[in-house]
Amino acid sequence: MRFLKIQCRGSFNSFRQPDFHTYHKTLPLPPKTTVAGMLGSALGISPSEVNEAWLKTGRFQMGIAGVSKGRANDLWQIRKYETKQIAGYAKGEQPAPYKTAVIVRELLYDATFLLYLCFEDPSDYETIAAALRQPAWALSLGREDELIQMEQLTELHLEEQEGLRYAHTVLPYDINTKSYQPVLEGFKSSNLLQDAPRTVSLPVSFDQKKDSEMRMANQYHVFSFIGGLHVTVTDEKGFYDADADCAFQIF
Repeated sequence: MRFLKIQCRGSFNSFRQPDFHTYHKTLPLPPKTTVAGMLGSALGISPSEVNEAWLKTGRFQMGIAGVSKGRANDLWQIRKYETKQIAGYAKGEQPAPYKTAVIVRELLYDATFLLYLCFEDPSDYETIAAALRQPAWALSLGREDELIQMEQLTELHLEEQEGLRYAHTVLPYDINTKSYQPVLEGFKSSNLLQDAPRTVSLPVSFDQKKDSEMRMANQYHVFSFIGGLHVTVTDEKGFYDADADCAFQIF
């Protein structure tokens, strides 16, 4: 299979896990919607266009691998506007039309990402490669100010294989529904909960409100984020990049 391989690096990046509220826990790797947003920045198109032209249509598939050198917490103060508070402010009963709250955002520090993109339309390989080399807008993964540096952009062909070991990647299913085996040989970790596989339900496309930037997830899918604990999955095929020494599956 033909892939466009992207190697990029970020100083600080975060990918909020949607089921956390006051503590914005980050996923270890960007989900497909975030990668699609990066492609939209390269092409110079809006998030709604990315959603309609690239996510809902299944125009591309991707595999991913990556690691970070650490994590940090960013403290935010936010304003929460509530109907009761606004009404009280209008009557002079409240000092402000909002309440303040504090949230914590977890960040990945010095992360390297390997993205493997494949497209239904062969011309999209050239289109995306050209856009990434000369992006219309600044490229980021995570929030718009979480910029990335493109380090390498190449094409390669890989064949599906069985019996691969997966680590620091994303598998497109709930691994607990599969027959899998952790590889404990040589495994050392100071945080097993962080390195063990974890499953998360994430949106894969959205419905956009007309004449608004607001959007609502319309479809979810369960993904397994594989950390430093290597696993093998019975009867599952994937791809192996020998140059990067990493295995991945596409979704």
